[in-house]
Amino acid sequence: MSKPKLLIIDDDKSYLELLSEALEQQFIVHCAHNLQGAEELIINVGFFDIALVDENIGLEKGSDWIKTKVVQNDVATSFVLYSGLATEDAILKGLECGADDFLSKPISLIALNSKLEKLITYQNQIHQFEHELTSKDRVINISMAQASKYGSCMQLTSRLNNCFTIEKIRDEVFSYLFNMNLQGCIAFYPLNQSSQFFSSKNGYCSPVEKGVMELLKIKPRLYRFGTRTIFNHPSVSILILNLEEGAIDTDIYIDALASVIECIGARMAFITYKDSLVNVQEQIQQAVIKTKKLVEISKLHQQEVMNEIVQNMGMSFHVLDMTDEQEEYLTNLVHNALKKHAQDDVMFFEVTQLLDNALTSVDDLKSLNTLQSEPEEELDEEDELF
Repeated sequence: MSKPKLLIIDDDKSYLELLSEALEQQFIVHCAHNLQGAEELIINVGFFDIALVDENIGLEKGSDWIKTKVVQNDVATSFVLYSGLATEDAILKGLECGADDFLSKPISLIALNSKLEKLITYQNQIHQFEHELTSKDRVINISMAQASKYGSCMQLTSRLNNCFTIEKIRDEVFSYLFNMNLQGCIAFYPLNQSSQFFSSKNGYCSPVEKGVMELLKIKPRLYRFGTRTIFNHPSVSILILNLEEGAIDTDIYIDALASVIECIGARMAFITYKDSLVNVQEQIQQAVIKTKKLVEISKLHQQEVMNEIVQNMGMSFHVLDMTDEQEEYLTNLVHNALKKHAQDDVMFFEVTQLLDNALTSVDDLKSLNTLQSEPEEELDEEDELF
């Protein structure tokens, strides 16, 4: 370990030589008998560990020089002021100018050595503390960056829960990839439909990207090959093209996207269920509408038949030569038929009412699905988790 560098400034050359000889075993000593010489040494030698400065250097004050150099921070790590006057004013000057210690003449060489060694120890402690702070700051910054990335993932998951189409899921995932400086592709495997492939860079996947995703979709949920990683689910796959091996962020993204792929898979299952439900609703609606039409036709046909029967029987009374008993019997038949027809009307009315209620229920369900599908307002920047 190299010796610390020490600058001594004193206009008494003999005293300067004495201090130099006493300290040269522990320090690399450079001496100047005036401030101009000290400036030249600073230019030639560079930064010192300690500057030992006399208060009275010719007509100039060492404390004033120290005060200037402490502000500039271009001479030494620590300053020691010494003076032939150990008055309260002299000591306060040492404190005011920014010196780390004050000594009074005559100086004990043993005490001087001890003070300077302690000052070097103090510097080392400060450097170690600064290093620890830097390390802690780095850890904090890394932790904050990691928290921010996890926060972005949580926010993506929240947004995905409000997606009701494949296109909306795609846009949210690609927005996340763009913000994280990631590039990739996403493939959807909807039930009973053709697979759909999209690229975050070009919009649509190239044939080779499609081929890779088709080949790797049977791999485990997480599969890495070089800088590429694919996340698989039976209904969706995400292929990331630029996850560097060994990078801190890579582990974060892997953890995050492993959760995201499950969220998307669950969302795809919900969309499949919702689409199936919509199809059933439409089929029910068509069946109910058709049944209502058949009921109306049947009712109209029945009315026409009854009218025809009543008309024909009424005319027969004038043509046939019937007894009163016969006419009364036929009249009762007509009345009973009309009475039965009235009961059928009630039944037709009840069936129609039930069909109308069914149509209203289907419409209400459709309206509910429409409200669920409407996107929520975008989160403000202030709403971000990190």
